[in-house]
Amino acid sequence: MSRLEEHLRTTLRDRAADSAPQPDLWASVTDRVRRDQRRRRGIIAVAAALVVGAAGVTIPLVSRDDHHRPVTPVVHESDGWAPPAWPEPTFPMQLTWVPGDAGTRGVAQVGVNVRLEYTDGESILSAEFGPLQAGWETEAEHTHSTTVSGLTAEVHTSSQYDGSGPGDQYVGIRWQRPDGKWVTVLSWGPRSESEVRRFAGGLKDTGTVPAGKPPFTLATVPPGLTLDQQADGMMCLAPPDVVVMQRTGNSPLCVSFEDPAEVDLEPPMENLTINGRPAVYYDELHQIVITWNPSQALIITWSSLPLTRDDAIRFATGVS
Repeated sequence: MSRLEEHLRTTLRDRAADSAPQPDLWASVTDRVRRDQRRRRGIIAVAAALVVGAAGVTIPLVSRDDHHRPVTPVVHESDGWAPPAWPEPTFPMQLTWVPGDAGTRGVAQVGVNVRLEYTDGESILSAEFGPLQAGWETEAEHTHSTTVSGLTAEVHTSSQYDGSGPGDQYVGIRWQRPDGKWVTVLSWGPRSESEVRRFAGGLKDTGTVPAGKPPFTLATVPPGLTLDQQADGMMCLAPPDVVVMQRTGNSPLCVSFEDPAEVDLEPPMENLTINGRPAVYYDELHQIVITWNPSQALIITWSSLPLTRDDAIRFATGVS
Protein backbone atom coordinates (compact mmCIF):
# COMPACT_ATOMS: atom_id res chain seq x y z
CA MET A 1 0.00 0.00 0.00
CA SER A 2 1.43 3.40 -0.98
CA ARG A 3 1.91 6.22 1.53
CA LEU A 4 -0.78 8.20 -0.28
CA GLU A 5 -3.28 5.36 0.03
CA GLU A 6 -2.40 4.70 3.68
CA HIS A 7 -2.78 8.38 4.57
CA LEU A 8 -6.08 8.61 2.72
CA ARG A 9 -7.60 5.55 4.35
CA THR A 10 -6.61 6.71 7.84
CA THR A 11 -7.96 10.21 7.33
CA LEU A 12 -11.26 9.11 5.78
CA ARG A 13 -11.86 6.35 8.34
CA ASP A 14 -11.44 8.88 11.16
CA ARG A 15 -13.80 11.34 9.49
CA ALA A 16 -16.42 8.69 8.80
CA ALA A 17 -16.39 7.68 12.47
CA ASP A 18 -16.81 11.28 13.62
CA SER A 19 -20.02 12.10 11.81
CA ALA A 20 -22.87 9.91 10.61
CA PRO A 21 -24.16 10.65 7.10
CA GLN A 22 -27.27 12.76 6.95
CA PRO A 23 -30.03 11.67 4.56
CA ASP A 24 -31.19 14.23 2.04
CA LEU A 25 -32.52 14.56 -1.46
CA TRP A 26 -29.94 13.72 -4.15
CA ALA A 27 -30.27 17.18 -5.71
CA SER A 28 -29.28 18.72 -2.38
CA VAL A 29 -26.23 16.46 -2.25
CA THR A 30 -24.86 17.94 -5.47
CA ASP A 31 -25.86 21.42 -4.32
CA ARG A 32 -23.99 20.83 -1.06
CA VAL A 33 -20.81 19.91 -2.93
CA ARG A 34 -21.06 23.10 -4.97
CA ARG A 35 -21.93 25.21 -1.91
CA ASP A 36 -18.90 23.81 -0.10
CA GLN A 37 -16.70 24.71 -3.06
CA ARG A 38 -18.00 28.30 -3.06
CA ARG A 39 -17.81 28.55 0.74
CA ARG A 40 -14.18 27.47 0.82
CA ARG A 41 -13.27 29.95 -1.91
CA GLY A 42 -15.04 32.65 0.10
CA ILE A 43 -13.26 31.79 3.35
CA ILE A 44 -9.84 32.04 1.71
CA ALA A 45 -10.75 35.32 0.00
CA VAL A 46 -12.04 36.87 3.26
CA ALA A 47 -8.96 35.68 5.14
CA ALA A 48 -6.72 37.33 2.53
CA ALA A 49 -8.68 40.57 2.81
CA LEU A 50 -8.33 40.58 6.62
CA VAL A 51 -4.57 40.14 6.37
CA VAL A 52 -4.34 43.02 3.90
CA GLY A 53 -6.48 45.24 6.09
CA ALA A 54 -4.46 44.47 9.22
CA ALA A 55 -1.22 45.33 7.46
CA GLY A 56 -2.61 48.59 6.12
CA VAL A 57 -1.20 47.94 2.67
CA THR A 58 -2.51 46.63 -0.62
CA ILE A 59 -1.26 43.13 -1.46
CA PRO A 60 -2.55 41.66 -4.71
CA LEU A 61 -3.73 38.07 -4.72
CA VAL A 62 -1.24 35.77 -6.36
CA SER A 63 -1.95 35.01 -10.00
CA ARG A 64 0.68 33.46 -12.19
CA ASP A 65 1.14 31.32 -15.23
CA ASP A 66 4.50 29.63 -14.67
CA HIS A 67 5.67 28.29 -18.02
CA HIS A 68 8.74 26.76 -16.40
CA ARG A 69 6.69 24.21 -14.44
CA PRO A 70 5.29 21.19 -16.28
CA VAL A 71 1.51 21.14 -16.55
CA THR A 72 1.43 17.40 -17.20
CA PRO A 73 3.64 15.52 -14.72
CA VAL A 74 5.49 12.34 -15.54
CA VAL A 75 3.37 9.22 -15.00
CA HIS A 76 5.09 6.54 -12.96
CA GLU A 77 3.97 2.99 -13.65
CA SER A 78 4.50 1.76 -10.08
CA ASP A 79 2.78 4.46 -8.04
CA GLY A 80 -0.66 2.80 -7.86
CA TRP A 81 -2.52 5.14 -10.21
CA ALA A 82 -4.73 3.23 -12.64
CA PRO A 83 -7.78 3.59 -14.89
CA PRO A 84 -11.15 3.27 -13.09
CA ALA A 85 -12.11 -0.35 -12.48
CA TRP A 86 -15.48 -0.03 -10.75
CA PRO A 87 -18.67 -1.41 -12.32
CA GLU A 88 -21.28 0.86 -13.82
CA PRO A 89 -23.93 1.92 -11.27
CA THR A 90 -27.03 -0.22 -11.74
CA PHE A 91 -30.37 -0.07 -9.99
CA PRO A 92 -30.87 -3.76 -9.10
CA MET A 93 -34.63 -3.99 -9.65
CA GLN A 94 -36.90 -3.92 -12.68
CA LEU A 95 -39.80 -1.50 -13.04
CA THR A 96 -43.02 -3.07 -14.23
CA TRP A 97 -45.12 0.12 -14.01
CA VAL A 98 -44.24 3.83 -14.16
CA PRO A 99 -46.74 6.72 -14.20
CA GLY A 100 -47.05 8.30 -17.63
CA ASP A 101 -46.06 11.75 -16.33
CA ALA A 102 -42.96 10.59 -14.43
CA GLY A 103 -40.44 12.44 -16.60
CA THR A 104 -36.79 11.74 -17.41
CA ARG A 105 -35.14 8.70 -15.82
CA GLY A 106 -31.70 8.64 -14.21
CA VAL A 107 -29.71 6.30 -11.98
CA ALA A 108 -27.37 7.69 -9.32
CA GLN A 109 -24.82 6.10 -7.02
CA VAL A 110 -25.44 7.28 -3.46
CA GLY A 111 -22.56 5.83 -1.50
CA VAL A 112 -23.38 2.19 -0.88
CA ASN A 113 -26.98 2.70 -2.09
CA VAL A 114 -28.32 3.17 -5.63
CA ARG A 115 -31.06 5.64 -6.48
CA LEU A 116 -33.43 5.52 -9.45
CA GLU A 117 -35.09 8.86 -10.12
CA TYR A 118 -37.65 10.31 -12.53
CA THR A 119 -37.77 14.10 -12.83
CA ASP A 120 -40.08 16.47 -14.66
CA GLY A 121 -39.35 20.02 -13.58
CA GLU A 122 -40.03 20.15 -9.85
CA SER A 123 -41.80 16.77 -9.90
CA ILE A 124 -39.66 13.88 -8.59
CA LEU A 125 -40.36 10.17 -8.26
CA SER A 126 -37.51 8.09 -6.85
CA ALA A 127 -36.68 4.64 -5.54
CA GLU A 128 -33.53 4.00 -3.51
CA PHE A 129 -32.13 0.54 -2.81
CA GLY A 130 -29.36 -0.55 -0.49
CA PRO A 131 -28.24 -1.64 2.98
CA LEU A 132 -28.72 1.85 4.47
CA GLN A 133 -32.08 3.49 5.09
CA ALA A 134 -32.77 6.53 2.95
CA GLY A 135 -34.27 9.53 4.70
CA TRP A 136 -37.86 10.65 4.29
CA GLU A 137 -36.67 14.08 3.08
CA THR A 138 -39.99 15.78 3.90
CA GLU A 139 -41.89 16.07 7.17
CA ALA A 140 -45.08 14.01 7.10
CA GLU A 141 -48.55 15.15 8.07
CA HIS A 142 -49.78 11.56 8.28
CA THR A 143 -48.16 8.14 8.67
CA HIS A 144 -49.61 4.65 8.37
CA SER A 145 -48.70 1.12 7.30
CA THR A 146 -49.32 -0.80 4.11
CA THR A 147 -47.91 -3.86 2.36
CA VAL A 148 -45.62 -3.93 -0.69
CA SER A 149 -45.11 -7.32 -2.36
CA GLY A 150 -46.31 -8.98 0.84
CA LEU A 151 -43.91 -7.01 3.09
CA THR A 152 -44.93 -4.48 5.73
CA ALA A 153 -44.11 -0.93 4.68
CA GLU A 154 -44.30 2.46 6.36
CA VAL A 155 -46.07 5.30 4.53
CA HIS A 156 -45.54 9.04 5.04
CA THR A 157 -47.76 11.61 3.33
CA SER A 158 -48.20 15.36 3.25
CA SER A 159 -50.68 17.52 1.33
CA GLN A 160 -48.04 20.20 0.78
CA TYR A 161 -44.29 20.73 0.97
CA ASP A 162 -41.75 23.43 0.21
CA GLY A 163 -42.16 24.24 -3.47
CA SER A 164 -45.40 22.30 -3.99
CA GLY A 165 -47.97 23.55 -6.46
CA PRO A 166 -51.73 23.05 -6.82
CA GLY A 167 -52.56 19.35 -6.76
CA ASP A 168 -49.06 18.31 -5.63
CA GLN A 169 -48.46 16.09 -2.63
CA TYR A 170 -45.65 14.19 -0.96
CA VAL A 171 -45.77 10.41 -0.57
CA GLY A 172 -43.01 8.26 0.90
CA ILE A 173 -43.00 4.45 1.25
CA ARG A 174 -40.20 2.43 2.87
CA TRP A 175 -39.82 -1.28 3.57
CA GLN A 176 -37.11 -3.82 4.36
CA ARG A 177 -36.60 -6.91 2.21
CA PRO A 178 -35.85 -10.40 3.57
CA ASP A 179 -32.21 -9.96 2.54
CA GLY A 180 -31.94 -6.95 4.88
CA LYS A 181 -31.80 -4.34 2.10
CA TRP A 182 -34.04 -1.27 2.27
CA VAL A 183 -36.22 0.15 -0.50
CA THR A 184 -37.48 3.73 -0.20
CA VAL A 185 -39.89 5.24 -2.73
CA LEU A 186 -40.44 9.01 -2.56
CA SER A 187 -42.74 11.18 -4.65
CA TRP A 188 -43.12 14.94 -4.88
CA GLY A 189 -45.67 16.05 -7.45
CA PRO A 190 -49.15 15.34 -8.80
CA ARG A 191 -49.14 11.56 -8.12
CA SER A 192 -51.65 10.09 -5.70
CA GLU A 193 -50.75 7.70 -2.90
CA SER A 194 -52.33 4.82 -4.80
CA GLU A 195 -50.14 5.56 -7.84
CA VAL A 196 -46.99 5.65 -5.68
CA ARG A 197 -48.00 2.36 -4.04
CA ARG A 198 -48.51 0.84 -7.51
CA PHE A 199 -45.06 2.07 -8.59
CA ALA A 200 -43.50 0.61 -5.41
CA GLY A 201 -45.28 -2.73 -5.89
CA GLY A 202 -44.00 -2.88 -9.45
CA LEU A 203 -40.34 -3.01 -8.36
CA LYS A 204 -39.27 -6.62 -9.03
CA ASP A 205 -36.05 -8.64 -8.80
CA THR A 206 -36.39 -9.85 -12.38
CA GLY A 207 -34.15 -7.24 -13.99
CA THR A 208 -31.96 -4.16 -13.55
CA VAL A 209 -31.76 -0.54 -14.73
CA PRO A 210 -28.23 0.60 -15.75
CA ALA A 211 -27.08 4.16 -15.22
CA GLY A 212 -25.68 4.51 -18.71
CA LYS A 213 -22.89 6.86 -19.70
CA PRO A 214 -21.14 8.49 -16.70
CA PRO A 215 -20.94 12.30 -16.49
CA PHE A 216 -17.14 12.18 -16.84
CA THR A 217 -14.51 9.84 -18.21
CA LEU A 218 -11.48 9.51 -15.92
CA ALA A 219 -8.24 8.36 -17.51
CA THR A 220 -6.59 7.46 -14.21
CA VAL A 221 -7.38 7.78 -10.49
CA PRO A 222 -5.25 7.87 -7.32
CA PRO A 223 -4.69 4.53 -5.57
CA GLY A 224 -7.27 3.18 -3.17
CA LEU A 225 -10.30 5.04 -4.55
CA THR A 226 -13.57 3.78 -6.00
CA LEU A 227 -16.87 5.36 -7.03
CA ASP A 228 -18.79 6.90 -4.12
CA GLN A 229 -21.30 9.33 -5.66
CA GLN A 230 -22.45 9.71 -9.25
CA ALA A 231 -25.27 11.70 -10.81
CA ASP A 232 -25.84 14.11 -13.66
CA GLY A 233 -22.86 16.47 -13.75
CA MET A 234 -21.15 15.10 -10.64
CA MET A 235 -18.83 12.25 -9.63
CA CYS A 236 -17.09 11.63 -6.29
CA LEU A 237 -14.53 9.00 -5.24
CA ALA A 238 -13.64 7.49 -1.86
CA PRO A 239 -11.93 4.40 -0.40
CA PRO A 240 -14.16 1.27 -0.48
CA ASP A 241 -14.23 0.97 3.33
CA VAL A 242 -15.62 4.52 3.51
CA VAL A 243 -18.16 4.01 0.72
CA VAL A 244 -19.80 1.07 2.50
CA MET A 245 -20.40 3.21 5.58
CA GLN A 246 -22.32 6.09 4.02
CA ARG A 247 -25.01 7.26 1.62
CA THR A 248 -23.67 10.79 1.31
CA GLY A 249 -20.90 12.60 3.08
CA ASN A 250 -17.13 12.58 3.17
CA SER A 251 -16.02 12.03 -0.41
CA PRO A 252 -12.37 13.12 -0.63
CA LEU A 253 -12.24 13.67 -4.41
CA CYS A 254 -15.08 15.18 -6.45
CA VAL A 255 -15.58 16.40 -10.02
CA SER A 256 -18.61 18.53 -10.85
CA PHE A 257 -19.95 21.14 -13.22
CA GLU A 258 -20.85 24.59 -11.93
CA ASP A 259 -22.17 27.81 -13.41
CA PRO A 260 -19.14 30.00 -14.21
CA ALA A 261 -20.99 32.94 -12.66
CA GLU A 262 -20.69 31.18 -9.30
CA VAL A 263 -16.90 31.00 -9.59
CA ASP A 264 -16.25 34.67 -9.03
CA LEU A 265 -13.78 34.88 -6.12
CA GLU A 266 -10.03 35.07 -6.51
CA PRO A 267 -8.01 33.64 -3.64
CA PRO A 268 -4.28 32.98 -4.24
CA MET A 269 -4.16 31.04 -7.47
CA GLU A 270 -2.08 29.87 -10.42
CA ASN A 271 -3.30 30.13 -14.00
CA LEU A 272 -2.81 26.99 -16.09
CA THR A 273 -3.84 25.47 -19.38
CA ILE A 274 -5.19 21.91 -19.13
CA ASN A 275 -5.97 20.05 -22.34
CA GLY A 276 -6.14 23.36 -24.18
CA ARG A 277 -8.62 24.91 -21.73
CA PRO A 278 -7.95 27.81 -19.32
CA ALA A 279 -7.71 26.58 -15.73
CA VAL A 280 -6.98 27.92 -12.28
CA TYR A 281 -5.16 25.97 -9.56
CA TYR A 282 -6.11 26.96 -5.98
CA ASP A 283 -3.46 25.54 -3.68
CA GLU A 284 -5.07 26.52 -0.35
CA LEU A 285 -8.54 25.45 -1.48
CA HIS A 286 -7.40 22.11 -2.91
CA GLN A 287 -9.28 22.90 -6.10
CA ILE A 288 -8.78 23.19 -9.84
CA VAL A 289 -11.34 25.17 -11.86
CA ILE A 290 -11.34 24.54 -15.61
CA THR A 291 -13.29 26.70 -18.09
CA TRP A 292 -15.04 23.80 -19.82
CA ASN A 293 -17.22 25.91 -22.11
CA PRO A 294 -18.94 29.30 -21.92
CA SER A 295 -21.75 27.90 -19.76
CA GLN A 296 -19.87 25.39 -17.56
CA ALA A 297 -16.91 25.42 -15.21
CA LEU A 298 -15.45 22.06 -14.20
CA ILE A 299 -14.57 21.97 -10.51
CA ILE A 300 -12.16 19.35 -9.11
CA THR A 301 -11.93 19.27 -5.31
CA TRP A 302 -9.72 17.05 -3.15
CA SER A 303 -10.82 18.03 0.35
CA SER A 304 -8.97 15.45 2.48
CA LEU A 305 -6.87 13.76 -0.16
CA PRO A 306 -3.11 14.34 0.15
CA LEU A 307 -2.54 15.23 -3.50
CA THR A 308 0.44 17.26 -4.60
CA ARG A 309 0.10 19.97 -7.24
CA ASP A 310 1.38 17.57 -9.90
CA ASP A 311 -0.97 14.82 -8.70
CA ALA A 312 -3.95 17.16 -8.97
CA ILE A 313 -2.98 18.33 -12.45
CA ARG A 314 -2.36 14.73 -13.49
CA PHE A 315 -5.88 13.77 -12.43
CA ALA A 316 -7.42 16.88 -14.04
CA THR A 317 -5.64 16.19 -17.33
CA GLY A 318 -7.39 12.81 -17.51
CA VAL A 319 -10.94 14.17 -17.06
CA SER A 320 -12.98 14.29 -20.26
